[in-house]
Amino acid sequence: MMWRVLAVIAVLGMSIARGAVADDIGDVSDPQGIVEQSADQFAEAFNRRDANEIAQLFTPEAEYIDAAGMIFHGRAAIAGEFAAVLELSPPGAMAIELISIRPIAEGVLVEDGVSSFVPEEEGAISHTRYTATHVRQKDGAWQIASVRELEAAKMTPHDRLQSLAWLVGSWHEDVAGSVISTEWKWSENGNFLISEFSVRQAADSQWSGTHRIGWDAGRKQFRSWIFESGGGSLTGWWRGGEDGSWSVSLSGIDTQGTPRSSVMTYQRDGENAIAVTQGQRIVDGQMLPGSVHRVVRQPPQVKQSANQP
Repeated sequence: MMWRVLAVIAVLGMSIARGAVADDIGDVSDPQGIVEQSADQFAEAFNRRDANEIAQLFTPEAEYIDAAGMIFHGRAAIAGEFAAVLELSPPGAMAIELISIRPIAEGVLVEDGVSSFVPEEEGAISHTRYTATHVRQKDGAWQIASVRELEAAKMTPHDRLQSLAWLVGSWHEDVAGSVISTEWKWSENGNFLISEFSVRQAADSQWSGTHRIGWDAGRKQFRSWIFESGGGSLTGWWRGGEDGSWSVSLSGIDTQGTPRSSVMTYQRDGENAIAVTQGQRIVDGQMLPGSVHRVVRQPPQVKQSANQP
């Protein structure tokens, strides 16, 4: 949808319009910081859903060309179209991947990137490629002169799963007298994340299982399949949170065939720990208390040489 790209371009446009780029294009010591700060400023305008404020980031004669080739010429047309699309658009969050920002002539910058939009409610996550041209004005400010929306970005399941790649590695957790060890790795073709886990309980009983995460092209979401050695199984759908957390809504049966469901939320705690919250636990129709625990990354094992005892 057009408004996603306008949102993306407006972020960079705001940083430029506020003097982020000096007369010498190379005289920007921290472009990453500038864009991130501008993104925060734009988020406030985006949450207000103010089409006129967005349109002011464009030159008076700017043009917007959507993926279908429709042209919106001038601030008034852009503001009107942006307002109409926002009226119909669900609330959500956007993310930006800047591919390149390059000068092509004195006072002209071209930007290429990919925008992603995650709706607040359940729905498809979309990715769109775009190109924008920024022109320095007589007063030294930079404004957007042209935006062209390209085809939807083609992303493989492996590309999408990079959002969860931080799971890869060995993990350890102690939960209510049980010791759980988990090893996450990529599948051979790189299109799945797979874990092998084992659970050792205080009563000296032990069981194990596997967990596979893949991309569902129909629902545009990550999906989990969990199988336990005792016959239990779970399936679930993942959703990303605005705070960087990830939640998976699971449902299935236990080893006795009893229905069960829960929502597991994973929040990274630095590079070597994860805070795991289990909520909305229901077993055979009965609501059970939730739990919060911490998973820690296991350091690589040091192999002993043949000469070591």
